[in-house]
Amino acid sequence: MRFKILFLALCVAAALLGCSDITGKYYLRNEKYAQGVKAFEKAHHDNPNDPAANYYLGRFYLAQEKGQQAIPLLRRATELEPDRANYYFWLGVAYWTVMDFDAERKSYLRALELDKNHLPARVYLAHNLLDKGERKEALTQYDEVLEKNPYNPEALYNKGLALKQLNRPTQEIQAWKKYLEYYPDGKWALRAVDHLNGLGDFSYRNFTIGHRRVPLKEIAFAPDSARLLSSGRTSLEVIGSILNTNQEIELRIVGYKKDDAALAFARAKAARDYLLKNFLAMQSSQLQYQGEPYSEKIKTSKKVYSLDESISFVTTKK
Repeated sequence: MRFKILFLALCVAAALLGCSDITGKYYLRNEKYAQGVKAFEKAHHDNPNDPAANYYLGRFYLAQEKGQQAIPLLRRATELEPDRANYYFWLGVAYWTVMDFDAERKSYLRALELDKNHLPARVYLAHNLLDKGERKEALTQYDEVLEKNPYNPEALYNKGLALKQLNRPTQEIQAWKKYLEYYPDGKWALRAVDHLNGLGDFSYRNFTIGHRRVPLKEIAFAPDSARLLSSGRTSLEVIGSILNTNQEIELRIVGYKKDDAALAFARAKAARDYLLKNFLAMQSSQLQYQGEPYSEKIKTSKKVYSLDESISFVTTKK
């Protein structure tokens, strides 16, 4: 009850901004789409020329994957209030859901005419260009987004795709590494690593730890020694957290060093010792280790690569 009173008070206090905006944002933020439809169907019935009522009802239909119903409402919102860039952006998204890509692009371009700093419109315009095979133009748009927001995940990832399609492998490698620097886990990170490995770069690799496939940065050591570098510890922290939580998992750590079995063994042992020292719930029986005096062979979809020195992880029990 107190929340309802507070909510109504906020509406009254923000009357100049429009109670529709507060109500609409509340339902969107809390994913209460059906309630939003109910509320804004009434608002739209009462005043069909209210731009906010058209906009939010369109947004709620869009959230329910009803693009055809959303389009006329969002289009009407742009007609009633033609200076709102966000209205054009969401109209573009609605056109995308029904595969009207030309109208989608026009909507994003109009949004950017009104607000050149509308980053979602620029990101989605870049997606539209990339889907249409206009790779250089898409790359330009992604770069503009990243100038404003270097951490935008969609622009970072899709920049890598654009460069891949443009056949610029050196720049593509840099793009995947930049994405992984900021977003080192999740399904897109796994895909970024696959793209990176396909180019012969194994600074990141995907390993199956227990039941999970996880992207890991390479385990790095000081030259010709078994001293772990800080960059290599990050991945061991990820592995340790998984094994610490699930003690049913057993892992074999394999060190590779061409023509140097002793160093390969010492590095595998160093990785194992770090895990046992820093993850106290882990059992020593969960970890085996070995060293191999030859290069590790890694097969990608197109080629087999040889790594003269590396650390690999093999799940022996899930």
